[in-house]
Amino acid sequence: MVRNFFDIDVLTRFVDQSSGLKIKLILLFSGCLSALSFAPFYFFPTYMITLPFLLVVAIRSSNRLNAFFNGYIFGIGHFFAGLYWIGNSFAVEPSLPDWAGFIMVAVLAAYLAVFIGVVTCGIKYFHHKHDLKKHLVSIVLTFVVLWSVGEWLRGILFTGFPWNLSGYIFGFSDIMLQSTAVWGIYGLTIIVLTLTFIPFLTLEKRYQISAPVIGAFIVLFLYLYGANRIPEQLEYNEDVNLRIVQANIKQKDKWPIDNWGKNLITYMDMSEAEQSSGPVHIIWPETAIIYSLSEENLRRQLISKILPPEGGTVFTGFPRRQYDPEGRKVYNSLIAIDENGEIEGIYDKSHLVPFGEYIPSFIRTIILSLGLDKIFTGGQGFSHGPGPSTLNIDGLPPVGVLICYEVIFPGQVVNVKERPDWLLNITNDAWYGDSTGPHQHLLQTRVRSIEEGIPIIRSAGTGISAVIDSYGRVLNKAPLNKKMVINSRLPKEIEDRTFYSMLKEWTFACIIIIYVFANIVVCRRSGA
Repeated sequence: MVRNFFDIDVLTRFVDQSSGLKIKLILLFSGCLSALSFAPFYFFPTYMITLPFLLVVAIRSSNRLNAFFNGYIFGIGHFFAGLYWIGNSFAVEPSLPDWAGFIMVAVLAAYLAVFIGVVTCGIKYFHHKHDLKKHLVSIVLTFVVLWSVGEWLRGILFTGFPWNLSGYIFGFSDIMLQSTAVWGIYGLTIIVLTLTFIPFLTLEKRYQISAPVIGAFIVLFLYLYGANRIPEQLEYNEDVNLRIVQANIKQKDKWPIDNWGKNLITYMDMSEAEQSSGPVHIIWPETAIIYSLSEENLRRQLISKILPPEGGTVFTGFPRRQYDPEGRKVYNSLIAIDENGEIEGIYDKSHLVPFGEYIPSFIRTIILSLGLDKIFTGGQGFSHGPGPSTLNIDGLPPVGVLICYEVIFPGQVVNVKERPDWLLNITNDAWYGDSTGPHQHLLQTRVRSIEEGIPIIRSAGTGISAVIDSYGRVLNKAPLNKKMVINSRLPKEIEDRTFYSMLKEWTFACIIIIYVFANIVVCRRSGA
């Protein structure tokens, strides 16, 4: 009788009998395949297949170093496939070949893959003497903990890059994301990883009933909690009228100086296209205007003419220049302009994109000496702003501003001393074309609104602009590559602060501790 291939013994034998090259090629392909679990595909089964295979390979590796490299190869495929869209940004630079961008993606993937290599090395370190079948649950729990902690470290080390965390796999459902209000995206990552290994556990006869029951209980709990949390009726700030303008200006048409005036007129014409009674607060995206508006009073007055007689505010992104004894500094900024052309508030982006908006100091000397600075930042680095702040604008509830990349960092999106009632996220995803990147960016924005319990208004140059309520639901949006205006009222924040907004990653730490203690108990019962 031929044994079913979906058996731990058969899978282990396949790994043991395959050549090292064959296994590494399969790992590379598996890493690429795993990226299909993320937005906009959400094909969760790829995670359920590829991560258990990676676990088996790690356990059957000859030593810790070999286990590290096996995980590292998987990680290169995982991150290259998940982040390929970054390479599109180089296609809009006429001085650089298109393929240069994908070399940079490979370099980024090679760095991020280290985190997965450490996970597989850790599995081999903790379980090098353990039989896979006998200690299956313990080994899976160790993998879940190490992978989860690895993603958390990836989100904070060297300024952090918490993109495509495993918890985002549930982004297909508003309901299934609601638990992030309790334990954040890192906590949901642990839950998603646990569910990932349920089918793998059922390959062992002892767990063919208990594992599916546990999995069903987790899914049911997440669903019932989420469905009960989302209200049937949404409340709005009745007197706050917003107009989000998506001009769909391509990246190559944005920066040439001959287009600055034409682009400004485009935004102004679209903003005046639809009038409404009462004040209107108009929102333009990141660096929509290239002029340094903080220095140009006449141009601010010109822009203010688009506001109705009742007043309002124009929010727009722009590059702000500042001169001091150290020389000229440039900030990626947002300015709020009132009906008289006066400045109501300015926010300077603080969490800049490494190599995209600035060159980290530890490597700057090398890059400048090789003349490579223009590849990374176009020759102009931005300066860091002071950090999250809340703007108080007439006619509006207090607002926190996030420029592009800043919205992806859990627990770092609001001023804790002066919490805003809503968040304004302006971004420019035109760099990335019609790729998976803008969809993944929007998803992360939605999760921040659930974690903090406050709505987010998102304005993107070519999409995806959106009105997102305090439960992460997209109430209205402008798709990619579409010229569109969104008129909307401002959704209200939830009455009580979320558990996550108060405790941040301490909830994640508590779950990790619970898993570690559970693992110790399981190990002792297995005779380890």
